[in-house]
Amino acid sequence: SMPEKLPIELTPLEEAKAKIAAMISKELKLDSKVRIPISKASGGKNVSVADLALPCFPLLRFFKGKKPNEVAEIIVKAIENVESDVVAKAEVSGPYVNFILSTKYLGTIVEDVNNGALMKGMDKTKEKVMIEYSQPNTHKVFHVGHMRNAALGDCLVRLYEFYGHPVVAANYFGDEGAHIAKCLWKLKRHVKEHKFDIDTIPEEKRAEWLGSMYSGAVAELTLKTYTKMPFMNVIAGKVTEIKDHPDEKAPKNWHVVKLEVKPSEFKTVICGGRGYNVGDFVAYLPVGNFLKGKKVVEKDMQGVVSSGVMLGYTEVDVPEPADPKPPKSAKPEEKKTEVKNEDGGKKGKKGKGKKKGGGGGKKGKKAKKVKLPAKIYIVDPKYEPKPGDSLPELGRKPEAKGIDNIQETIKKRNTEVGDMLRLMEEGDKEAVELWTKTKKWSLDEFKRVYAWLNCRFDHDFFESEVSETSRKLVIELEKKGVLTKENGAIVADLRKNKLGYLILLKSNGAGLYATKDLQLAQIKFDTFKVDKSIYVVDASQELHFKQVFKVLKLMGYKQAEKCVHLPYGMVVLPSGKMSSRKGTVIAFNALKEMLSEHLQKEYLNKYKGVWPEKQIQDAEQQLAVGTIKYGMLAHDIAKDIVFEMGKWSAKTGTTGPYSMYAYARICGIKTKVEAGEAKCELGKADYGKYITSQLEKDILMHIANFWNILRDCLSRNNPSPLCAYVFNLAKFFNIWYENTSVVGSANGDELATRLAFSQCIGKTIKTCLELLGITPLE
Repeated sequence: SMPEKLPIELTPLEEAKAKIAAMISKELKLDSKVRIPISKASGGKNVSVADLALPCFPLLRFFKGKKPNEVAEIIVKAIENVESDVVAKAEVSGPYVNFILSTKYLGTIVEDVNNGALMKGMDKTKEKVMIEYSQPNTHKVFHVGHMRNAALGDCLVRLYEFYGHPVVAANYFGDEGAHIAKCLWKLKRHVKEHKFDIDTIPEEKRAEWLGSMYSGAVAELTLKTYTKMPFMNVIAGKVTEIKDHPDEKAPKNWHVVKLEVKPSEFKTVICGGRGYNVGDFVAYLPVGNFLKGKKVVEKDMQGVVSSGVMLGYTEVDVPEPADPKPPKSAKPEEKKTEVKNEDGGKKGKKGKGKKKGGGGGKKGKKAKKVKLPAKIYIVDPKYEPKPGDSLPELGRKPEAKGIDNIQETIKKRNTEVGDMLRLMEEGDKEAVELWTKTKKWSLDEFKRVYAWLNCRFDHDFFESEVSETSRKLVIELEKKGVLTKENGAIVADLRKNKLGYLILLKSNGAGLYATKDLQLAQIKFDTFKVDKSIYVVDASQELHFKQVFKVLKLMGYKQAEKCVHLPYGMVVLPSGKMSSRKGTVIAFNALKEMLSEHLQKEYLNKYKGVWPEKQIQDAEQQLAVGTIKYGMLAHDIAKDIVFEMGKWSAKTGTTGPYSMYAYARICGIKTKVEAGEAKCELGKADYGKYITSQLEKDILMHIANFWNILRDCLSRNNPSPLCAYVFNLAKFFNIWYENTSVVGSANGDELATRLAFSQCIGKTIKTCLELLGITPLE
């Protein structure tokens, strides 16, 4: 929602519009309630550069019989002799009156910025806001992808506070669950295998080592690591016969398929897929296994009992191979004899040629495009399959060396992880001690990261703190009738809101993420008394938060209307998506080292021996943070962004270092003047006399728009307009500085004017950078 209207003293252009409107109303004796619609854009065709414009069409009702251009002439004539500290010139431009603002008035912007009146935050009198951001999982590595959330949340904390909101910056750590059990399972295996004490790991490497244990665990618990056909419990079934379904009312793509599932053992399957032939080996899932959470059972399918499932490519997460293109040599008369079935397959004359699955439809009068059934997965003949062969065993990779049975090994390992999770939940002393110790390793690392990034948190929430209380809350809500019980589970029926069902307590009594989020929101509202709650969480959780907010409303919380999920896109590498599970991430420490080496080479090596080492280290850290934060914030938050260190740290273009460098140059101007390098002594600023160029006026008009930009950022919870604003200001300054010498000013008053003007730009750039979470270098 749009933040409330800005005070006029913070918007110099609005103040100018108000003064001009008042002057026009007075001179034309119009009622003060009459709106004089002055806008920023200049109007008309034959016009010199103007700052503000008044379209005269809305005023015609006060000047009966007059045309818009005649009204414009009346207005200009009425005010041309009125003394004004705002308007330097008013002129007719067709149906518009264009106004050129006086440089003396624009000069007040310089004073208001330099004395702090225009660049200080508002008093904290607005509604209280909690911004929950970062939310990393312990026992996983903190990587470059996490930094987008951190940069975005930290920036919003700064923007909301600057705009007058009391803000509570909150974190929510994922410190329990299966991912930790996996990590600790791998850790114990690793320690046993290598026989070492984990306390000997250097402190600064512990969290990253834990992250490697987690990604290692994921690999060792996943079939895909060891086989090219990672299909649990799936075997090779040989197609020996394909018949049409005997019931004419059955779907046209259904076929009765006879499969050899073990040597001389056959099963009948009703298959609606296509793309298989007699003699092919297909992916067969026998009765008793699970597919998409449902148990596979024998099923009567319109008079034929189907045993097991022939799996399609999509069901085993493999892209379907493309259909072969029809041969160009086909004769026209041959094409005419083929007609499309309702399932999209082609059917020739019955009984001729090799029988294919996916046919069986009746001839239609006209071929029409319809969605084709899924293709059945065919086992590549290169594996030399035999009926009943385990597909995971057929597809063995070299990584499976030493493993007798891939499926059984993976099942055994996952059972061990489940045992570890159970020990943690039951409070087993050894498991809890290891969990607590390694959790602290992660938290210590996170705090180091946040200190480096200069991210603030006022309160830390933990999943483990709300697990038990959230379950009790849901049970109470069910008793009150807010939630309902279905099949032993407690759910929120949100179908009338088109949000489906939200399970909040499983039939076994286990809670879910949504369960904890309800408890967390209750704490935010009741304990912290927040009016607005912002959740900075990636876009994949959009439905989750819509459901949670709707349940909060059902619970009676008015603040639910002001709960905001701020979805953002992913950070990807030029090579593709990052994943902690797969270990394809740039870890924080690795990123720091890469940036350090790059920034030293590009910026800081030349200062070695000139600056103290501590100053170089500080400069490196500030440049690195400026590179990361600006790069993360300069894009629309909904879009994925590609992390490219070279582009993000460049001295030119829309980068953090570009604006930081402009600010450093401005600081250098002041240093030179204070060191006596100017041609003359410092006099008194005279903006009316020495602000003369259109570029200088454009810069001041740009600065005057500062608070409107902040309002725009907050209305969308999107800092990217502020990034564009500070980049354009830095670009304006660099153009001005290339053509204007401050120390070369002709006299003291010009020197004072130019110095104050440059410092006004500098203070604005600094304020913008600090709101983005970037500390500028002087």
